[in-house]
Amino acid sequence: MSHSDLNQRLDQIFSADQSDEMIRRNNYSLYVDYYLPSDTGEFEGDALSSRFSYNSSNFVMDINISGIVNERYYKQEALSDEGFFDEDKLVYEHKGVYTDTEGTGHDYTYKVYSYDDKYLSYFFSRELLFYGYSNRSDIEAISSRILLMAKSASVRDNDVISAFSSKTEVDYQKKQVNLFETIMPVNGNVNDFLINKEDTGTSE
Repeated sequence: MSHSDLNQRLDQIFSADQSDEMIRRNNYSLYVDYYLPSDTGEFEGDALSSRFSYNSSNFVMDINISGIVNERYYKQEALSDEGFFDEDKLVYEHKGVYTDTEGTGHDYTYKVYSYDDKYLSYFFSRELLFYGYSNRSDIEAISSRILLMAKSASVRDNDVISAFSSKTEVDYQKKQVNLFETIMPVNGNVNDFLINKEDTGTSE
């Protein structure tokens, strides 16, 4: 499948009219309730993140703590890409608005990066982050499930803010690297896929 073919198929997923889609939540945790498709398995999770599998591909859903806190207290902070991946590998990007089950619209960005026969995907909105590690044959299905789960999610923003807004520092970069270590195969090298921010002099 060429990148142009992939872009067309992903555009169909993210541009489709899903306003009449009925989604019933079936998974519940401390900070978020959401729908998990029956063909998608949940391997492990905690209050802030959960790891899922589809066929031989994996993805993680993570509560976007900084996005939620910024929305409440620092509205001038724009929703922005954290620059976690090598942009030279970017093969697809889509920015849009999804509507959740309560009828609320959420701005989001979805990106796909190509590494030989694997794809890394990254979805971010104010409330949620998704990271995927997919085979070529699964990238469309993983993308569709990420969008569906984001649309279904109900995040308890007030509880997140109560728990985390008073903390002066959260080590997001270390958390994200740890997440990738859980979704990538044991012979995967995280450093081959991610930007080393210490080398660039930037920080979260």
